[in-house]
Amino acid sequence: MHRAVYQRRRIRSGFEPASQYLGVRAGYTMIELLLVLAVVTVIMAVAWPNVMRISSQQQLTDSGERVRSVASSARVHAIDKGLVYQFRYELGGTHFLVVPFEREFEGVSPNARGTGTAAGLGKFSKASGTLPKGVTFAAPTLLNPGTAGGAAVTTAGQRLNSTVLSGLPDASKLENLSWSGPILFQPDGSAADASLDLVDKRNQRVTIHIRGVTGAISVTRIHQAQRR
Repeated sequence: MHRAVYQRRRIRSGFEPASQYLGVRAGYTMIELLLVLAVVTVIMAVAWPNVMRISSQQQLTDSGERVRSVASSARVHAIDKGLVYQFRYELGGTHFLVVPFEREFEGVSPNARGTGTAAGLGKFSKASGTLPKGVTFAAPTLLNPGTAGGAAVTTAGQRLNSTVLSGLPDASKLENLSWSGPILFQPDGSAADASLDLVDKRNQRVTIHIRGVTGAISVTRIHQAQRR
């Protein structure tokens, strides 16, 4: 009798869990866990494409800013050194660089100045870079009136010799690439008018514009390539 009274007192005072007497279970069933897993899987399947799209757009935007920064250094070096500098990029590839277009002129014929063929390059600043995986430079195209409907034709690239590339990382590799024509930056701060596109695997693009009068460089917002 005393034991029964003691048990009732323990229940009233809360010493023992109520679940012991109410039949409340402490865990989840396998079916409940599978239902939760299924809901999480559906949410991820819906959200993942948007996550990848945002990540791809951020990568493309960052790539445009990286190219703009390096190309802008060509203008700075041209003004600082009093030489014509050039920016080039790999057609349909990922590499880009900034090197002097004019060379060191000591002991060189004045007639060679500005031709990009004088000898003696060495002490002037150079820079190169590479786009991240999945982003490339779009190869420029021209409309060929000799083809049916004036179909677009990819322009041919140029090779750079080892003298121009000397001092850059992987110079021997860069020598074998197909480069765009030079985009020139003058000592007075002006440049050649130019535009170039960066494109990713989703065919999203940013366009880099170079203004000739001021040499200013801008990057557009992300857009889709226009169909011809």
